[in-house]
Amino acid sequence: MAATRNQLLARLHCIKKEQGWDDETYRDIMYARTGKRSAGDLEGGALARLVAQIGEQKPKGGFKRDNEWAFIDKAAEDNRPLLRKICAVCRAMKVGKNYAEGVARRQHGVERRLEMMSNSELWILAGALERTRKFKAKDAPPPEGGIGQGERND
Repeated sequence: MAATRNQLLARLHCIKKEQGWDDETYRDIMYARTGKRSAGDLEGGALARLVAQIGEQKPKGGFKRDNEWAFIDKAAEDNRPLLRKICAVCRAMKVGKNYAEGVARRQHGVERRLEMMSNSELWILAGALERTRKFKAKDAPPPEGGIGQGERND
């Protein structure tokens, strides 16, 4: 028996709580996987696929990461949420850890590995990456089903 839309939405929000994601991180992850920032904008099949993908992830340890981001689970407890946010934003922009470390190097003028950064440095980096993501998203063409031909969204 297939789950109803409300059941899928409820499961998605339960996963968000289990993972410990804040609202912005949750929306970044959803955007990276679906191109939408709200589950309400997803149709039945896309919503079911998203729940299935995210539901397979390890609870409380963030979302599945390749080896590049595996260090997050071993990082200091208070740095993990920011590191997950940085990871989610980097994935949304389709860039890796090296990109984030390059931004940090330009910010602080010193070679910095994410693992070694303080909470305040991670906070500044997360903000810079999020602003970059939003700027790049603004320049991206609208997704299918968005603005029709000849229309503008100024």
